[in-house]
Amino acid sequence: MLRTISTYSDLIMQEDFAFGQVTPFIGTKGWMSLKLWMMMLGRGRAGLAELADHRQKLTRRFAELVDAHPRLVRLNDPDLAAVVFAYLPAGSRLGRIDEPALDRVNQLNIALHERILAEGRWHLHQFTLPDDLGRLRKGSVVYPLRFMANNPGLTESHMHEVLAYLDNLASDLEEQAA
Repeated sequence: MLRTISTYSDLIMQEDFAFGQVTPFIGTKGWMSLKLWMMMLGRGRAGLAELADHRQKLTRRFAELVDAHPRLVRLNDPDLAAVVFAYLPAGSRLGRIDEPALDRVNQLNIALHERILAEGRWHLHQFTLPDDLGRLRKGSVVYPLRFMANNPGLTESHMHEVLAYLDNLASDLEEQAA
């Protein structure tokens, strides 16, 4: 009977009994919406608000730790869960950073990310980012690291641990390069 009111759409998977096939409205979400629905049922409005507030608090705290660290420069103004930053090579100074100095920053951050992935102890994202804010070199492309405060089990202790881990990795990489 449900088939008589279902409709065809390229937006909906075409397998028999795909959730979108047996609902009467185009654009109805498939099973991927079930995760959100279950989270809403399990936590409720107050629980989800508390979770979002906790993530924002942790994100702001990690941004503070990055700002206080002598070899880190924050590249974004965090709004929800992401703090984007670059690790500076030993002897680097902020201000007018030239292209060779930016290349050293990028090389160090790429090497850090490769080691992080290889060791598997922590996970920080990496991608390219135009430095529109000019925190390193305005208009240049930076290869930063990104910390995400989405894990509900995250504590401030973890944040200190990941920064200490980065310090050790950077020290090790710089010793190997010397």
